[in-house]
Amino acid sequence: MLIQRIISILLLSAALPVLSETTPVLKVVTTEYPPFEYVEDGVLQGHDVDTVRTVLRAMGFEPDFQVLPWARAEMMVRRGNADLLFSLTRSPERERHYLFTAPISSARDVLYARKDARLSWTSYKDLTDLSVGVTAGYSYAPEFMAWLGQGQSQVVTMNQENPDLAGLRMVAMGRVDVFICEEKACNHLIDANKGRYPELSRVTALPGVVGDERFFRAAFSRQRPDAHALRSEFNQVLERLELEITD
Repeated sequence: MLIQRIISILLLSAALPVLSETTPVLKVVTTEYPPFEYVEDGVLQGHDVDTVRTVLRAMGFEPDFQVLPWARAEMMVRRGNADLLFSLTRSPERERHYLFTAPISSARDVLYARKDARLSWTSYKDLTDLSVGVTAGYSYAPEFMAWLGQGQSQVVTMNQENPDLAGLRMVAMGRVDVFICEEKACNHLIDANKGRYPELSRVTALPGVVGDERFFRAAFSRQRPDAHALRSEFNQVLERLELEITD
């Protein structure tokens, strides 16, 4: 299914009209979150990058991509200094600042632990008294966040430039018992970095999903007067090009 979707994006991109120098530009910000969006050999690429680029060009815009730390990217869109942000999940708090598009990809949050720890879980109670690593500013399942708020585990927040990699390494070195991370993203990080950080070979994903499958979206700044119209057109094009992930 993923291969078919990638092929569809490439074919649709090739069929789009060539944009001129007078084509309106949208300032689009994101952060590195492979395999969804990442820079390789100086080029921004990834599943969600291809989708956003294809949809915006079909709308008649040329995206001006900028890769930034997540907190800065969010602040730029909230203040109206950038037009569009991706990829992120929808939450009531974020709805105050953004107009979310339909889903552009799906995600599953899982827990990572050391293989030799022999941990397993079926309910959050099984994590009681463990140290749980989370990434600052990320929106996890509400029930998981509520459980963390009860104080039955030690919460360790990752504020590093690459928080997911830092969390995985802390698990590998025994500094954190479990770390919550999107499955595709952290599997990619382990495969890409275990040569540089051999300790990552000690880490594995535990069976079970934290919350439900999530959907990543793009989000327009509410500071733009035409944000509702842009969001509506984005969704229409996304559906017409059959790139939308079922919500």
